[in-house]
Amino acid sequence: MLAKMFIEKKFKEYYSKSKIKLPKDFEKREFAFVPFSSLPEFIMHRHLAFKSEEDFQSYVLKNLPAHVYYSSAYYENPAETSMDKKGWLAADLVFDIDADHLPLKIKSIESSLKMAKREVKKLLTILKRDFGINEEDTKVYFSGGRGYHIHVTSEDFLELGSAERREIVDYLTINNPDLRLDSTIRRRIEAYVKRFSSTIEVAIEKLRVYVDAPVTADTKRLIRMPGTLHGKTGLAVVEVEDVEIFDPLSDAVVFGDEEVSVRVLKKVTVRIKDVNVRAKPGDVIKVPEYAAIFLLCRGLATY
Repeated sequence: MLAKMFIEKKFKEYYSKSKIKLPKDFEKREFAFVPFSSLPEFIMHRHLAFKSEEDFQSYVLKNLPAHVYYSSAYYENPAETSMDKKGWLAADLVFDIDADHLPLKIKSIESSLKMAKREVKKLLTILKRDFGINEEDTKVYFSGGRGYHIHVTSEDFLELGSAERREIVDYLTINNPDLRLDSTIRRRIEAYVKRFSSTIEVAIEKLRVYVDAPVTADTKRLIRMPGTLHGKTGLAVVEVEDVEIFDPLSDAVVFGDEEVSVRVLKKVTVRIKDVNVRAKPGDVIKVPEYAAIFLLCRGLATY
């Protein structure tokens, strides 16, 4: 209970001081919140819409959220509770690269995020080279958790249906490729096999991009909102300007460095910003506020 109260207090301080920039055409989007008042139950309050940033800010402070989402879709009536009555207009093309869907051997958060970043770079290359998507129409965001979201806002893709979006996923994941056809995928695979003296199976494994297929295929998906906090880490959902140098466990930290005492509940080995935390269950340790909030949100420690 004390841990929840401490986290809630710090989240409120963050939202009180931060002016969250709303997404493009936010008046046509649905918003959803998981309020602290519902925790530990994950109860999502959906079908919300806002006419101004002031309305959004006011709602956030009155209904303090542990998680905030908005729709990839644009609607005529985003606040309608019936999906049929919302009036779907279009949707951003969204990709989710999450460590939980990667073939990881070592599952530390640092190694997971490094592999997720490699997948992001592969995806960006293919979107530009094979789909002709301009860099200015592509935004990369750290999810605040264990991965990244890539948003494509080019008008060429906004009105695609689920079937067409699924075809894009099949292309990226090299799902059941017909290698008898003279295709881009076949040429990519053959080039890899020739360059690395590899087998086709290995080439496919190395070239495929591990995106979460249902996220991309869903034309009405709710996605984490940039600028908000992830309730299970205390890290912010932030735009990634330079994928190469971005460090999620440092660049997404928003809290201060005042020392906080916590009691460790599970074995911890993690680096947050400038601090390496190593502790075993039962240890009482003093760490910077940002590290304490991460440990508390992850359920690795108690206040």
